[in-house]
Amino acid sequence: MKGIDIVVKGDIGHLSAFMGQSGRLVVFGEAGDALGDSLYEAHIYVRGPVAGLGADCIEKEMRDEHREELLELLEAAGEAHKVDISEFRRYGSARQLYNFDVDNAGAY
Repeated sequence: MKGIDIVVKGDIGHLSAFMGQSGRLVVFGEAGDALGDSLYEAHIYVRGPVAGLGADCIEKEMRDEHREELLELLEAAGEAHKVDISEFRRYGSARQLYNFDVDNAGAY
């Protein structure tokens, strides 16, 4: 992902948004294992359960600006009236992989 917006009206598989550099991913259904592995600055919103998070991907707080962003994406996809945005969770980078340090190689 390099700046694209993607709205999936179903489920996604393992390693979705792998190395996502920028852009936004909205998932109505479930996410497979290793969601957002090695994620950079992409924003991920998932409505259903997530099997597991990838390296450096964490669940993040859903603040007002994120609800507005999600609503904008749903409106652009023609789906805003079909879902409740309070059902979505937000995921993003923990920003721990930005700078590789050989002394911490075991943590990666």
